[in-house]
Amino acid sequence: MHTHQAPIHYCVNVSSIAGHIFDVSLRIENPDTNGQILTLPAWIPGSYMIRDFAKNIVTISAKDDNGLEINVQKSDKQTWKVKAVNTALNIKYQVYAFDLSVRGAYINDEIAFFNGTNMFLAVVGQTDQPCTLTLEKPTLPELCHWRVASSMPTKNQNKHTFGDYCAEHYEELIDHPVLLGEFDILPFSVADVDFELILAGGHQADVKRITKDLTKICQHHVEFFADKPPVKCYQFITLLTDNAFGGLEHISSTALMFSRNDLPNLSNPLKMTDGYQVFLSLCSHEFFHTWHVKRIKPQELFDAPLDQEQYTEQLWIYEGFTSYYDDFSLLRCSVISQQEYLKVVGQNLTRLIRNKGRFKQTITESSFDAWTKFYKQDESAVNNIVSYYNKGAVLAMCLDLLIKHKSNGDYSLDDVMRYLWNQHGKLHIPTPIDVVQTIVKAQLNLDLHDFFQSALYSTKELPFNKLLNKFGVKCHFLPRENLDDKGGVITTSSIKIDFGAQIKAREIGVQIIQVTENTAAYESGLQVGDILIAINKWVVSKENLIAQINFLSLGQTVQLSVLRDKKLKQLTFIAVEAQNDTIALEIIDQTLCNKWLG
Repeated sequence: MHTHQAPIHYCVNVSSIAGHIFDVSLRIENPDTNGQILTLPAWIPGSYMIRDFAKNIVTISAKDDNGLEINVQKSDKQTWKVKAVNTALNIKYQVYAFDLSVRGAYINDEIAFFNGTNMFLAVVGQTDQPCTLTLEKPTLPELCHWRVASSMPTKNQNKHTFGDYCAEHYEELIDHPVLLGEFDILPFSVADVDFELILAGGHQADVKRITKDLTKICQHHVEFFADKPPVKCYQFITLLTDNAFGGLEHISSTALMFSRNDLPNLSNPLKMTDGYQVFLSLCSHEFFHTWHVKRIKPQELFDAPLDQEQYTEQLWIYEGFTSYYDDFSLLRCSVISQQEYLKVVGQNLTRLIRNKGRFKQTITESSFDAWTKFYKQDESAVNNIVSYYNKGAVLAMCLDLLIKHKSNGDYSLDDVMRYLWNQHGKLHIPTPIDVVQTIVKAQLNLDLHDFFQSALYSTKELPFNKLLNKFGVKCHFLPRENLDDKGGVITTSSIKIDFGAQIKAREIGVQIIQVTENTAAYESGLQVGDILIAINKWVVSKENLIAQINFLSLGQTVQLSVLRDKKLKQLTFIAVEAQNDTIALEIIDQTLCNKWLG
């Protein structure tokens, strides 16, 4: 048994790879004299959905310091009460860990990863007390070369070794994800901050190029907030898989999941692929959260309890603004060109205008309903909800352009962000619901009341087209080139006849995975899950579907042969003109455009 000064001490050990089990012990020096209550979070900060992490606790038991078994009674899905004792209290429990995500806990033969929300029972009444954590070196011989990656403070000589770690209180303890296993450590530094890019899962990436680009991005963010960075060290903990995407911000690190195939390799050292640009944008997004979410926080999420939903209308500010700056920062630090940046903006605008849900849900409703609608999307999402990330980024762009236009270039959204940092984040003062409107009016002396009213509380279109035009950028509204067309590029060939559904390939035919409202597919009665076999008795495939659709003339009626629940059905499809639901941007006045893009 380790002897520790801290009133609360945890110990974690990987006990089974095959069973994906962590053994956790918790020692409480001064348990509650009325019996100690223990609880586990139901959600993790930054990911607004009830996940009920307690479901993964497999066994739990308690003893006093004399070795006597103490009764543990479960009182709800995430709470336990341990009978009163006269000595320190020792809890032992096991956690099942097979959720490979940035929010979870996971064990395989190469790595073990966890977030504190999955692992550490909170000692009710003592969550403000200092905690220590011992990470036990695995005893399994095949794991003897494993190392540790975490931004949690440690007195270990080498911060990548097993041993003792510490946190000032429970909230800090659960805000440092931990990676154990085999991984690469790529260090770099910016403005006296020690950074590490951690790559786990195997890769053949051009790591020099990645660290060079990340250095520029981190430098940009530090200079952007024009202040001493709020961290001394920072880790990008990256779990690489064949095909995954995700990121979750923490106090001085981020957990990322990404496809190893989309990282740059040495065969083409200069090409900026779409996949690599997405990786840099993801890193940019999560590091920006170090200021904007982890320290600048909405009132409703400030010291928020983690046992139930905490509703806020402000996610458009936090995720939306961050989603604007994540890509914009890549341009500003010359990692991508103006053309590459405008392509991404075109894709973001395309995603928004293809989303019929924007006419049903306002962006503040989208923020408020994140818990049930945004995080629990089904096949109807495209028709019924709007994303506070996507629409929030477009709103932020509109606001930036509007501020620049109305102030004749004296101010921009950057000034709003720096005010948020200096008057809220830095001073630990949460933001009220109308914080952005107040800053724009009081600090920038601009009256944008009508814009805010319409953008936040109605489902009217955002004025991106008009505003981009004022800055020398033209929006081209086009039909899509094919079903995989994400927008952003001016194309010459395109779909002429509207289809209106997303598909995936099947051995015979194609499966419908999404149907958009008020399109030909929707009107024909196609449903998600249908297998479309033939058009007018000609068998379709993912490769020939659009050719077959394009072959029709306007107004022509054809039969769709569909398998629905193993039953053959005939549907009537009427050919109508393809919608202009794809946006590409073109600079028509470079001087004006530079007033926006610099």
